[in-house]
Amino acid sequence: MVVNSAPPKTLTLEEYRRDWQPQGWELITIGPTSTWRQEWGEWEAIRDIVQNALDETDSYQYGFDTDGLWISDRGKGVAVADFLLGPAKLKPDYARGKFGEGMKISALALVRMGYDFHVETVGRELWVIFLEQRVNGSVDTLAALWRPDGIRGGTRFHIIGYHGSAYAENFTTNLRKSAILASGPSPLGEPVRRFNQLLDPAYTDGPKVYARDIYMKDIESIYSYNLWGFDMAPDRHGPKSEEDMWTDMGRLWCCVTNLDLMRNFLRMVHLPSDLPTDEGYRISMNHWSMGLDGVTGKSFSEYVEEAAPAWEKAWKLNFGEDAVIRTSDRWDNMVKHLGYTPHSVTINVQNTLSAAITTDRNIIDASTERLRDAEIIPDDKLTATQLAHLELARAIADKAHTGKPVRGVFASLIPPASDRVRTAGMYGQNTQEIYIDLSQLDYGHKTVDTVIHELAHHTSGDEDLTESHANHMTRLASYVVSLTHEGRFDELMQGVTW
Repeated sequence: MVVNSAPPKTLTLEEYRRDWQPQGWELITIGPTSTWRQEWGEWEAIRDIVQNALDETDSYQYGFDTDGLWISDRGKGVAVADFLLGPAKLKPDYARGKFGEGMKISALALVRMGYDFHVETVGRELWVIFLEQRVNGSVDTLAALWRPDGIRGGTRFHIIGYHGSAYAENFTTNLRKSAILASGPSPLGEPVRRFNQLLDPAYTDGPKVYARDIYMKDIESIYSYNLWGFDMAPDRHGPKSEEDMWTDMGRLWCCVTNLDLMRNFLRMVHLPSDLPTDEGYRISMNHWSMGLDGVTGKSFSEYVEEAAPAWEKAWKLNFGEDAVIRTSDRWDNMVKHLGYTPHSVTINVQNTLSAAITTDRNIIDASTERLRDAEIIPDDKLTATQLAHLELARAIADKAHTGKPVRGVFASLIPPASDRVRTAGMYGQNTQEIYIDLSQLDYGHKTVDTVIHELAHHTSGDEDLTESHANHMTRLASYVVSLTHEGRFDELMQGVTW
């Protein structure tokens, strides 16, 4: 029998020996039965054929002829032994495929679905079939007919009878350059430096995550991603570790320098989110998890620090000039007192963003440093009016406290606590002393207001704008009024200018 067409999809050993062996075809048994990997369909099969081609040359070609879909590459070719299924042949970490089994499973799935599967490669051609084996009944196992022939270079896979989608949109190698909004190095630097990419979903038919150039999953987002720095699960439907995928997204966002993209990212990770997305709550910029750029050895968090002016600008454009990152809600009242508004971001990005964007802790530290420059003014340097007001303040502090007295009340030149507010007075928790700015001592009512405010810090032990501090100010003010009615400050009142 002269064979000029595809063999039957299922062949018995007798049929092989009668019809095919005489024509120079050899038979190899690949191994798995026809029922293996029932969940695989056309997409999974085409995906792994293209994956194999991309691992060969970083590109592939495809098209349709009258017989069906063909997919080819310009690689070194496929050996017959590559079709044998044995212990997993692990590919290098940088490869798109991992276990070296996808091509065989693709062939099995396609033949099971009724397609003929023909392979032409360097020096040989193959037809993938099922071999019917009769042992206590019959079972179909994957096999291939092959003979020396083929093509001069590369490999060409032909899915005969298939005229459906080639799924070109599921491979980023087919995207326009304009689809790439931003990119940044992944941890993979050998043998080729690989870059994570932020993609415009208008070019990817909606927001998707691609793993090493190949579609992996849909995502609720305003962007698509092509990521290289994590391993896929064996079935390639998801990451081996979800956490690793979100960390790889973090690596990419660390490298973004476009102001508009930064603004959208900050809206995503803001709490509550101004732009709800899947990655908003899950993306991670943890310094230790992100590791180092495989080529430069630079930590990914350093990229954020280098772009700090742009991150700070994006932050202020989004949330206002007075906005700072909240690192602890215990600082909220102090920050508000200093004229700023704290905003929370998700915990997994907080530390890295805090290296580029002003935080509550930065504001408090700067204020503390400023106030260290406060200068005490000796009594003999004060005007008669200022000294009279200071003596009244001292009397109030001495008589109105409800516990241990303050250790002193002093006139001072106090620097502004921040670039947004001036400082009328200051209380030292360690020294238990009250300092009143010289500008307040020119008027009696300002002096009294200031000393009561600072005395409330002493009695309550709390910061500005806390409920406890406010309650203590109210009680102290009431007590001072009652002492005044009793005439306790009459002598001191004579020199006061209200």
